[in-house]
Amino acid sequence: MSASLAPAPHGAAGSGVGAVLRWCAWYTRGLPEQVAAERRDEIASDLHEHAVWAAEQGISASALARGIRLRALGGVTADLLWRHSQLRQHESAEAIALRRNSRGGLPVLAYTLSLLVLVASGIVVIRVLSSVGPGDAAFHAQGAASAVLALAASACALAMMARRQTRWVGALWMIVAVYCLVRYGTKALVYASATSGQLAYSAAAWDAFGKLLIVGLALFFTGMAVRWAPSRRAIGRGVQAATAQVGVRAARVADSLNVGPSAVAPSSGPLATVRRAAGE
Repeated sequence: MSASLAPAPHGAAGSGVGAVLRWCAWYTRGLPEQVAAERRDEIASDLHEHAVWAAEQGISASALARGIRLRALGGVTADLLWRHSQLRQHESAEAIALRRNSRGGLPVLAYTLSLLVLVASGIVVIRVLSSVGPGDAAFHAQGAASAVLALAASACALAMMARRQTRWVGALWMIVAVYCLVRYGTKALVYASATSGQLAYSAAAWDAFGKLLIVGLALFFTGMAVRWAPSRRAIGRGVQAATAQVGVRAARVADSLNVGPSAVAPSSGPLATVRRAAGE
């Protein structure tokens, strides 16, 4: 039975049936149409059988609606688990690869380090700009500018890392943020803060530690960029899609100008291949 042909009781029972059908439409969204339609038909058939049974037993409409809602509430977990299994079953190879790459402790560590760099850059900017300690004003300005650059780079990196398609670029941006913060921002903080200055002067290997920190974090974020980078197949599909879109737009321009397609597209190359495939 199709969901569109499901019984539509009036009154309280009708509201219960409508709520269940809306819930079914919500948790089947984004699934293949055949799978979603089969699930909706299954729910509609179950509602029909429930309504027929209630009529045979002489159950009132309000009691029927209450029973339907209770059954729907009790089956929420099963519905969500069913949706999860269907998404896993029908997801593409690219989605599987992206999901696997997002697992593990390394991505969590990358996001955590990026957030720490962002917070540290903000602290350095505030401390250097509000400093009245000794030192050359030009040096303080250079340190503040480096910290601001680190703050902006880390913020952009986190924004790009929030999206699967651009997080590898965000990992590369974090290298810029780390270099600006550790190489120049911390030096300005040493002169701006007495506590930081004492800590730096008491640690003989402070400069070497800073360089090792830059190299280590740069290698880490480079590795994350390589891990998150799209595959050649995905890049090839993106290029083909963009080329096809350009070919379609060129054909529209040719139609609007009332000229032949060859006037706006070359006779050889990717666009010509797209046109030949389209039968133009």
